[in-house]
Amino acid sequence: MDAPDERLIRISGAGIRREHGELRAGESGPVKANYRVVEKWMTPLDAFRAVCAACVQHLEANRYGTLVAADPEYLHQMRVALRRLRTAFDVFAGALPEPVAAELLGELRWLRRALGGARDWDVFIAGTLKPALSLRPRHAGLRALRTACEDLSVEARKIAHRALESRRYYALMRALRALSYGEVQPAPRPAGAVRSLPMRRHAVSAIAALLGRARKRGRKLARLDARDLHRLRIAVRRLRYGLLFLAPLFLETRVRPLAGAVEALQETMGGINDCAVGEELVERARAAARGPQRRKARKLLAKRIAAARAVRGGELEARWEVFRAAERQWTRARPG
Repeated sequence: MDAPDERLIRISGAGIRREHGELRAGESGPVKANYRVVEKWMTPLDAFRAVCAACVQHLEANRYGTLVAADPEYLHQMRVALRRLRTAFDVFAGALPEPVAAELLGELRWLRRALGGARDWDVFIAGTLKPALSLRPRHAGLRALRTACEDLSVEARKIAHRALESRRYYALMRALRALSYGEVQPAPRPAGAVRSLPMRRHAVSAIAALLGRARKRGRKLARLDARDLHRLRIAVRRLRYGLLFLAPLFLETRVRPLAGAVEALQETMGGINDCAVGEELVERARAAARGPQRRKARKLLAKRIAAARAVRGGELEARWEVFRAAERQWTRARPG
């Protein structure tokens, strides 16, 4: 991707920040974008462009807060926007030429990874370490781990900030805006190919594909190992975002039961994943910490993580059954 003109991006002033979706800290809190942008008259490419524009707005509206504010929700919202944009490539697969899609997906993967470490530390410190410290505020080992975690979190946030201030980031935003504004041509249809499906039929087909992938990943749920659970979590998350994008094309009464079941399942699986990440972060913090009672502190945190995992694991089968029932109801219903 060509680097953008830095003069057009780095100029200060509220007007420029609004143009790029950014606001000063204090002008507004973390921003959630409107993703109900797909309409019946659109082609899949039109719909992809509309969703892409919403994702870019979501990203840029939280970038300034991520760089200057203490609230970790800004970074979280940027991560949500990136995951939703990645899902859009699945939901509207084939709308873009393959080389264009492949390059953008590679850049999105780079940015997600650059922001991921800081977010992982935010979740671990807030959800595991601070509650443990609130119960044992004088525990020397926990205090040593807190210092190590905060130092590691600062380093991860520096990586995220460097990515968000890099030419590579600006080039990615420029490419995504060009795509949103229609400057990228659609993928050519093979000779003899039928016309693109109407948007409603495309939506039914896309949701069926996402449902099928989640159902396949969840077979023999009780026997899934950590890798398979991770793949299932991604499939469920993409199904949730696909339903979010395509919901305006269906009756709300039809979408609501499935969307609610998928959201609850994703929340449970996200908690299980947080536990797996937390185990890795405990080991990293223990290795970096200095001071007494680090081994005891590690055991305390491991016990908390194991308890949280047991709770989430106990929820998983019930949430999966609710999802499967909602899926069957969706499949039996007539499109509308």
